[in-house]
Amino acid sequence: MVAAFAVLLLLRVLFAFTLQVDSDEPQHLHVVWAWTQGLLPYRDVFDNHTPLFQLLMSPLLALLGERADIVPLMRLAMIPFYALALWAGWRIGCALWTRRTAALATLLTALFPFYFVLSAQFRTDDLWSPLWVLTVLVGVTGMPGLRRMAASGLLAGLALAVSLKTTVLLIAGAIALALVLLIWRLDGRRLDAAALTRGAIAFALAVAVPLAVFAAYFAAEGAWAQTWYCTVQHNIVPGLGDWSGHRLGHVLRLGVFPALLLLSAGALWRTLRRTADAERWLRRSVVLAGAVLYVGALISYWPLVPAQDLLPVTPMLMLGLVALVERDHVARAAITPRRALPFWALLFLLFDLGVILALRPPWRDRAAVQENHLAAVLRLTRPDDDVMDAKGESIFRMRPIYWAFENITQQRMKLGLIPDDVADGLVRTGTPLVDDYRMPPGAQTFIAANYLATGIGRLRVAGLLLDAPQAGVPLSFRVRVPQTYALVDAAGAATATLDGTQLDGPRRLAAGLHVLTVPRRGRYALVWAPALHRGLDPAALFAASSAAQDAPQKLMK
Repeated sequence: MVAAFAVLLLLRVLFAFTLQVDSDEPQHLHVVWAWTQGLLPYRDVFDNHTPLFQLLMSPLLALLGERADIVPLMRLAMIPFYALALWAGWRIGCALWTRRTAALATLLTALFPFYFVLSAQFRTDDLWSPLWVLTVLVGVTGMPGLRRMAASGLLAGLALAVSLKTTVLLIAGAIALALVLLIWRLDGRRLDAAALTRGAIAFALAVAVPLAVFAAYFAAEGAWAQTWYCTVQHNIVPGLGDWSGHRLGHVLRLGVFPALLLLSAGALWRTLRRTADAERWLRRSVVLAGAVLYVGALISYWPLVPAQDLLPVTPMLMLGLVALVERDHVARAAITPRRALPFWALLFLLFDLGVILALRPPWRDRAAVQENHLAAVLRLTRPDDDVMDAKGESIFRMRPIYWAFENITQQRMKLGLIPDDVADGLVRTGTPLVDDYRMPPGAQTFIAANYLATGIGRLRVAGLLLDAPQAGVPLSFRVRVPQTYALVDAAGAATATLDGTQLDGPRRLAAGLHVLTVPRRGRYALVWAPALHRGLDPAALFAASSAAQDAPQKLMK
């Protein structure tokens, strides 16, 4: 087992540096960076997550500083969260099943493909998952009492401060507990209603503490309205995902939760009648029924169900699966060396490992795309330069508009609930660099007309292509993005007369109409001057901007 986890750790480190960067990762990192700059999330930068994860990560980001490989380095910080979730799941298994069941379930969880890959990324779910598993661990193991319930509630409150999706976990857990207690009572067993009530109150009060602290902080900063909107109101939008209509598939999904509720009730009744350890049955049942009903609630009622939403319950589901397969070993208290890893578990582990390596081979560096993008941004811009991107892909630069174009924002824009103000933001701030990705239709048109493709991935630089059919004939053009521009041709810097005066270097141009007279015919480019000074190659710029399709090329000298 030790060797297996050592190999697992090595794989995690390799994947931190080679796994393709998901668009959520730089979005989170941009908010983390905002904390390091003294900016306030929700008020100064958009975020639709509760703030604990980003706040906790800000000291590490501040220590590492601005660097192109920041995503892999911050991913390494996720490994302890991954280990904590596995450890907490293992402890639940040891307490409620056997050490053998716990170890097998932990191994299967660790290498379950979506769990392994998603927990290797830098995302809020990496902290959310262990906090919830710890909530369950503290709540269902050990001697029951008010302190234990309060401690479990505090962990649940911290999970809420990372993700409001914890509300679904809490509701599913409450329904599971009610179902288990109902079946317990129907079987003629006693319930201490007073103790249950006291425990529930202690749990609920503790849950509220972290949220109350954050609410008080943002309210004191004068940002409560923005905080409430971003974390709650923004995420509830008509027509989002599975809320988009009453198609047959949607109707069928609505039936998943009731079906799982009925199946759980039947399974619980059957197992209670057969169990020899009623107290352990009670704890196991709450753990497993809560996880199953959470999955059912997501499928039936949640508009968007990305795979990362399943991270908090995967350890519990794996415990149930292993316990079912290993029921002949339930009475065993320890793992014997000879049969520590049964054949069926070995097959599953090898299959999981094969799927991971086939779909996300660590010998292919797919993180290099984001790293190269960020390296170019950091080289071409300075901290006071705005960069327009979709979700904060440039991480260390302010964006000229407030909104991040994640799925919910895009749906709100389609409904006209959020305006497409990208062009206004670009003009107002004189944004010199754009990452042309996920832009709204109006923004795409404006960017295509006022920014030149660079060939560095999706990056575009403020500028215009100007075709001069004759030498000495004035050429009128309109600048929309006020900035400092330089005139170049494919060979490099070019001289000309601009607005009646000699142009022999960079010049600040206001928005509006300008007149250019060149000494010879040909194609010229008006380009944001600092980018040329910082290494943008004019010849490659012309090749990228003139091509029918922009293709990645090496532009940095």
